Amino acid sequence: MKNTWYTRFINLFWEEPPTITLKDIAKEANVSLMTVSNVVNGNLHKVSKEKAEEIKHILETRHYVQNATARSLAKAHSNIVAIMLRNVRGENSMSSPHNAALLGEIIQRLQFYGYYAMINLVETREDIARNLKSWNARGAIFLGMLDNEIEQIYSLSSIPMVFIDSYSNVRQLSSVGIDDYKGGALAAEYFWEKGHRSIAFVSPPDYENSVIQHRLRGFLDTLERHQITLTADHRLVLESDVEPSVVERAVQKLASMRGRVTAAFVTSDQMAASFVGGLYATGIRVPEDISIIGFDNMPISRQTTPQLTTIEQNLSQKASFAVDILERRLKTPSAPAESRILDVRLVERASVIRIGSNGKDK
Repeated sequence: MKNTWYTRFINLFWEEPPTITLKDIAKEANVSLMTVSNVVNGNLHKVSKEKAEEIKHILETRHYVQNATARSLAKAHSNIVAIMLRNVRGENSMSSPHNAALLGEIIQRLQFYGYYAMINLVETREDIARNLKSWNARGAIFLGMLDNEIEQIYSLSSIPMVFIDSYSNVRQLSSVGIDDYKGGALAAEYFWEKGHRSIAFVSPPDYENSVIQHRLRGFLDTLERHQITLTADHRLVLESDVEPSVVERAVQKLASMRGRVTAAFVTSDQMAASFVGGLYATGIRVPEDISIIGFDNMPISRQTTPQLTTIEQNLSQKASFAVDILERRLKTPSAPAESRILDVRLVERASVIRIGSNGKDK
């Protein structure tokens, strides 16, 4: 029964069609492989009009699909833009909603200009070098790179590069970032206006010259201006913001500060949402017992109960500026480096409560 009409009918729809190659097209058109390649790549001045039309017709009827990857690798200059995303301590940085949203915006903007995006999760300088060389990238966008690595990265390739969220002092650096210092200052000032005087700061490690360090500096400077000191035990550093056990321990520590701490600035909405849920599980109410401010204004900030007051950054604008700068550098490699710092703002929702001078709700 294997060769019944029913089996042949099913196979007609489910079997994958054979791959059509340029060699097949050349044989059918009775021309050389080079002639077909010229038509495919738009070099029509090398082929007669009649023969070009014939080859185009065969390409269409045989449903030939050009291999963009192979074409890019074969050219001296491809249309591939490498996106290098740093993996910290072996974690999957793609699991971060912030990173995923930013990558989506970058890819959409690259496609607008006709580029192909190649996403790489990298941990070392060697990873970066290998990916840049293997894929013959025309340009590169870097996310999450440590500032002390950037000079070394520049030595790996001469292609145009743009760094997102970098505070490096490398002179030729093209970068796009946000006013992280202002973000920290806005959070501290808002807590002050709401009557909070004993406040915690929750973040991943503040690597040298990182965005976290700048948010912390803005936060500290504003508190000090109001004669408030952030004590060492009010500084909660999460070695991993995705490992449940690490987050749980930090939540437990913050919960133990009930009565001594009335508010906490958590430097990402994802972490802040985890803290809201974790605190409720320990009997701590947000904002009645501890007020919370997040950072980013990601969709999850509107999905928590209560909805998060947060510092908003415009990821779409950040992605557009990064790709636009890269496009200008690709068109004019000798153009000077560009650096843009984008503004942030506080979005007021329901996770912060006003308290009186005695620490009670006002």
